[in-house]
Amino acid sequence: MLKSRYEGQSVEQALQQGLEDLNVQEQQVRIDVIKEGKKGIFGFMKQDAHIELTIIDPELKQFESIEALKCRHQHEEADELISDETHHEEAIIIEENNNDENDIQSEEDIREHNNQKKDSLNEVAQDTLTYVLNIIREMNIDVDGSYEIKSNTIYINMTSNNAAYIIGKRGQILNALQTVGQNYMHQFVKGYYALILDIESYREKRKETLEQLAINMAKKATQTKKPVKLEPMPNFERKIMHQAVSKIENIETYSEGREPHRYLVIKNK
Repeated sequence: MLKSRYEGQSVEQALQQGLEDLNVQEQQVRIDVIKEGKKGIFGFMKQDAHIELTIIDPELKQFESIEALKCRHQHEEADELISDETHHEEAIIIEENNNDENDIQSEEDIREHNNQKKDSLNEVAQDTLTYVLNIIREMNIDVDGSYEIKSNTIYINMTSNNAAYIIGKRGQILNALQTVGQNYMHQFVKGYYALILDIESYREKRKETLEQLAINMAKKATQTKKPVKLEPMPNFERKIMHQAVSKIENIETYSEGREPHRYLVIKNK
């Protein structure tokens, strides 16, 4: 079982350190709190928080060790370099044993391989788009959409006269469709790829709402001197709120509970 321990001044800080170290998202791990951190008095008796992260993502569990997991992107880059080097060596051999025409053909093969890789990702994105749209249309809702690929993320943008039914209360239906679509996509791509599903610019509007809510709840925590617990929400929405209050003095945020019921807590330091 792939697991690793981390520590920080708070559980949230230790969690963020662990997620960055493993290069994973919160929903890809199980979080076990070993020891809650303590602030101490005037710097005395202070204790750091200790947590243990266990990989639960089926694709990531295939790695033999934590170190192999951390270095997975380096291995992918190395494989690409080895592949390029292999093509290069093959080109030299062909040049030595044949003529310049064969050398040109080898370079064309490399370009064709790269184009096939790009075409393959586009095909996955198109299939995922079709899959998601068909689910919505089975709900008797007219919807259209398009996709865009940026780095390791596929963005699907949809339009519909019944967008509210696709979004659901506080985006619950849209988030569920995004999870279903991402699971479908992961059947056909290797490595880490994310799917972001949006309709009628809902994600941007929701981001603004969450940022304002976070600021208001930070004010409440300051006034009441009591922790404010918010309703459960996805990891990426909790991150938006965390970032919104990260620069407010004497305020800290951390997550509690287990997915999909994990929620954010905002409190006075």
